[in-house]
Amino acid sequence: MLQAAALAAASDESTTSSRLERQDHPLQWTTEKLGPAVNVSGDGKMVSRQASGWSAQVSDTWFRGGRKPLVWTTALSLDEVQSDTMIGIVGRNYWSGAGDWSGSLAASPHAIVLRCSDGRIFLKGKESTFMLCPLPSGSRLNLIVDMQVQEMTVELLGNSPGVVLSSINIDGIPAELALAVGFSSGGAQSVRIVGCASEKPEMKLLGKLRKDLWDDDNIQEPLPLNQKKERGALQAHLHEVAIAESMEQ
Repeated sequence: MLQAAALAAASDESTTSSRLERQDHPLQWTTEKLGPAVNVSGDGKMVSRQASGWSAQVSDTWFRGGRKPLVWTTALSLDEVQSDTMIGIVGRNYWSGAGDWSGSLAASPHAIVLRCSDGRIFLKGKESTFMLCPLPSGSRLNLIVDMQVQEMTVELLGNSPGVVLSSINIDGIPAELALAVGFSSGGAQSVRIVGCASEKPEMKLLGKLRKDLWDDDNIQEPLPLNQKKERGALQAHLHEVAIAESMEQ
């Protein structure tokens, strides 16, 4: 009886801890600022466009690094995309910079995006050699941004739960960012936010790669009195050479 109660209490504590570690967020596409001809659905989850020229839209939440960084996971559904539709992230400077979001995200120095036709990655305005795979209409993605190590992982999901068909890691992401979709000229395009959650990083980075003289765990214990310090290899070799020379004399 007591054992069953203890197990139940431990289970409740584990569940509570899990809830504290992971938190769901009502992430939406922002309506505070809109790209040309962009439409956001009433619930804020769907962003769509069908017009000529380029355009873009970002989410309404900024993921930040700093003292208490989190790992953010966002599930996206690419309901309708064209060859040059772009999916990825933008830094804060994209919002605050001049412009009406009428350019291609692939050419923006503040964006890291994937092109849907081939999964090619564009890093801050430059085409890279990195590539995921083609992302046709109906694709489902997980965008995971680890703000502790400033790394983004893009996962292409299969039809079965938990199946990842392909993934790629991109480091050097901005210290403050939002999700973004870049629209190309032409046919209908729509991207939907399925869900978003944050959790604490699994690792704790202490911020030091080397100990310094002020670290408590770097204290050198003094040698006991009358105990000789062990010679290094070079000192021993020089001692042997000196003895050999004295014997030759």
